[in-house]
Amino acid sequence: MQITRLGGPGPVAAVIRSIGVRHDGAHQLVTDGLYLDLREVLRNPADDTRLRYLTGLDDEVSAHVLATPGAPELIDRTAAQLLALAAAVPRGQVVRLTAACQGGRHRSVAVSEAVARRVWTAWNREFGVQVEHHHIDRPVLPGSP
Repeated sequence: MQITRLGGPGPVAAVIRSIGVRHDGAHQLVTDGLYLDLREVLRNPADDTRLRYLTGLDDEVSAHVLATPGAPELIDRTAAQLLALAAAVPRGQVVRLTAACQGGRHRSVAVSEAVARRVWTAWNREFGVQVEHHHIDRPVLPGSP
């Protein structure tokens, strides 16, 4: 698992996870908060041989995913929902988002990072956002059965 954190020494107010639903135990990571399944709504970089072995942290993969028609609006709506959830819980409570794709290396990673940046900026960088990529280091999965 790879963890990144946006923010200074202030408290973490949101945790965003990227997962690959085809990995054993992935659904046990979805414990609370918002869930976003990206398998049917965004282009899969694994279908492109140039991008297949990269991850959503690579600029080419992120650009490919985020250039999917409707992706910017999806990120805007998801960030707005996470911000609304955070506003509805007591201060100091952490809110969560789990973004899922097939293998957890491409779409869920790119979207998690984009939503994290959007939320952190909306909070004027006052609160931290932690991003956990649970399956980013796993091997690329074969095509869907």
